[in-house]
Amino acid sequence: MPLSGEGGMVLTKCEEDIARIKVLGLHGMSKDAWKRFSDAGFKHYQVVECGFKYNMMDLQAAIGIHQLARVEQNWLRRQEIWRRYTWAFADLPIGVPAPVEKNTRHAYHLYTILVDQRQVGISRDDFLNAMTAQNIGTGVHYLSIPEQPYYQQTFGWKPEDYPHALRIGRQTVSLPLKN
Repeated sequence: MPLSGEGGMVLTKCEEDIARIKVLGLHGMSKDAWKRFSDAGFKHYQVVECGFKYNMMDLQAAIGIHQLARVEQNWLRRQEIWRRYTWAFADLPIGVPAPVEKNTRHAYHLYTILVDQRQVGISRDDFLNAMTAQNIGTGVHYLSIPEQPYYQQTFGWKPEDYPHALRIGRQTVSLPLKN
């Protein structure tokens, strides 16, 4: 489950990073609303960097604080599911995620397999439909960028010019990682 709905969280021990994240999260403005308006009157602000609208509601933050207490427990559960999938699929003719690199802490937030119709005997979309028929939630992460209309219209990209991306994008399935 995403922390704080779709809001998410960023954790850091570096004060400089915290300050920049706050600026980026609110349109790149040097002061948030509480600092711009107070009983003492308005304060000017500046847009000091190209930012985003990434601030969250207090309700999302309140949920996130309580979810943060379970972040390790949820991570361990996703890791266990990941390991079970990897073990169960070891001898099947599907592509599985690469092993986790040493000295890293993988998020285990997506477990994606590759369903190649020539090797498996079923297309990715037929596989997705079969899983749905069994009430197993799956997802498509991600169709290749050259297949997306924005990139075709903006940059003139043609999917056939990127055969590897096209193949991977059309074979990828995300399996559930329920906590």
